Amino acid sequence: MTKHEFGGVWTRVKLSILQDYVHFFTTALRRKGFKLHYADAFAGTGTQSAKTKGGHDLLIPSEDFEGSVRVALGLKHPFDVYHFNDLSSEHVSELKRLASDYPEREVRVTQLDANDFVKDFCASLTHNDRAILFIDPYSTELEWETLHDVALSGRIDLWMLFPLSALLRMTPKGGVKPEWEEKLNKLLGTDQWIKELYRPKPSPQIEDLFGAEVEDETERLNVEGVSNYIRSRLMQQFPYAAQPVTLYNNGHPLFLFCFAVSNNSKVAIALAEKVARSILTKRNRLG
Repeated sequence: MTKHEFGGVWTRVKLSILQDYVHFFTTALRRKGFKLHYADAFAGTGTQSAKTKGGHDLLIPSEDFEGSVRVALGLKHPFDVYHFNDLSSEHVSELKRLASDYPEREVRVTQLDANDFVKDFCASLTHNDRAILFIDPYSTELEWETLHDVALSGRIDLWMLFPLSALLRMTPKGGVKPEWEEKLNKLLGTDQWIKELYRPKPSPQIEDLFGAEVEDETERLNVEGVSNYIRSRLMQQFPYAAQPVTLYNNGHPLFLFCFAVSNNSKVAIALAEKVARSILTKRNRLG
């Protein structure tokens, strides 16, 4: 069996939030006449070992625990169709083996770049479909442009991990390296991010030795400021986006867990907002 060493305490927080929402989703919609889909763009193997990303310290004793795939497959009220994608051939093999453990579920496994998978999945949905899309990238693989297709679908509730630690590394206080600018443009879907992420430092005006005014220094937004910016970017595309939850490892911010609704129905937005707020508030209260 291929080990998927990925995660830690923060992963359990993420999966707890996801589990609560998918349970609500299938319970609330199971008798509404919709065909319900669950899609995972970075599905991994379905089982994860408790090792964090990026070489961070191991947070809990090494053990295997259910990943998002098994969380979704194990629901009391299941989805009608499951779509699991991963670019790794080894992961795809494990996903197919895992699917055989659930012969009563309709499971479709693909091996695509996640951006291509998401676009294909969005294009496949019809007026009678409703879906949850889970996007859990390893780092900066997801391009913001891909989310445009999700927002336009009008049928998808999105849960997405945004790679906060990677963004912070690529936008140091001293300024961004030129070779990272194109990657950041794709990650954030705009070339205007520098105006939003960097602000002038509050300082008195000073002059240099020749009497010329010295240009103010800039500093990057803190974690809360970056979180607000990512939410504002989502709100530019989606009818509703919740305030992201920051996931930490040993006090270091790793990811923003983001929720957004593509359905522009006032009723759908109000219900999703109410449930998501309840789940996220409970999660914050429990730590």
